[in-house]
Amino acid sequence: MGWGRAAAVGAVAVLLAGGAAGCTGGKGSGGSPAEAAKPSVPAPPPLVIPQAEAEKVFSRFERERRTPVAWKRADSTAQVTTGPLLAEWRATAAVRALRDTSAAGSTGLVNPAFVIPAERDQPSYPRFFVVFSKSIGREDGQATAVHYFTQEAADGEWKAAVETWVATQASVALDSDSVGRFAGTAVRLRKTPVAAAGRDATGAAVLSPTPEADRAVCGRFADYTSFTTPDEPESKEFAPGPLTDEMIGKLAAKPNLPGFKSLITIAFEHEVTGPPLPVLKLDNGSSLVACPLTRTEKTRGKNSTVTFTFNDDSDHSALLDAKGKEWRSTDAKLSLTALIELPPAGAPGPPEVAACNCLDPQLLEISGKRAD
Repeated sequence: MGWGRAAAVGAVAVLLAGGAAGCTGGKGSGGSPAEAAKPSVPAPPPLVIPQAEAEKVFSRFERERRTPVAWKRADSTAQVTTGPLLAEWRATAAVRALRDTSAAGSTGLVNPAFVIPAERDQPSYPRFFVVFSKSIGREDGQATAVHYFTQEAADGEWKAAVETWVATQASVALDSDSVGRFAGTAVRLRKTPVAAAGRDATGAAVLSPTPEADRAVCGRFADYTSFTTPDEPESKEFAPGPLTDEMIGKLAAKPNLPGFKSLITIAFEHEVTGPPLPVLKLDNGSSLVACPLTRTEKTRGKNSTVTFTFNDDSDHSALLDAKGKEWRSTDAKLSLTALIELPPAGAPGPPEVAACNCLDPQLLEISGKRAD
């Protein structure tokens, strides 16, 4: 089954099972031998949320996502988001308020495909389902939005916890290696698309049988991307490319501004945060692992005479009230999400980063020491 709207396979099975139970088969006690020999169609397992309800959850979230007031109203934001995404929305609202920029919502999302696990695969809480969708006006594009929705406790509200993007269509050329997010950052995508999410015969999502082992790749990616410039760590575990070694090179080059090369260092420290998101099995046997990460970014002058400034129109400048001011050191906290594809069990090849806003994470907070 592809990335389009999921077929109501489970509903059909229910109807067939109910019809078989209600037939009399005409005269006599039990119908024809041929009918009696037909195997009964098993009822589909209950999902963590019926698709009709999941559609309502996504519709409500999507309306809030593209409403300008969502940027400035924390109570409204908290009704539809939680976890890392809530922190990102609130940080963006704070920056916009400080910069006094006009609020604007995000481009609407259409053509949602719901990937919903069965209750048997998520017997406890938190529970999750995933939605893949397209931006209005770019329905035929390769970039696909990915949202992880969670219910943290029984009878709790379903809310979006993580938002990112991924490439899903091989037939359409990716016209850019980055896609704008609601929070204003840019997600860079691997141009090779991921396969469709796996589903069983009833339409339920197929989850990895080893989610904890699969999610361990998030910690390894956090370790790999934690370093202090000008060093550039190497890794044989992750496939090389724009989202690994090339990305590390760009991060390492950040402090090398004209006239400042080797005078400023930045220490990047990453840790895995957020809920333990479900690991989806894809149609090709790979596993798709979402890794919400928090980055601590420590910028320092190499000695007491070195100072640095931020662009006046940057989020850093807005949160620091740093216009025209010089700094000796700053400590920033940022939010980002990496999507990592693990090859099928026993298959050769390293994990590949399919998407990440590693170069444009959402700034959450920042503090600093001014120059005297």
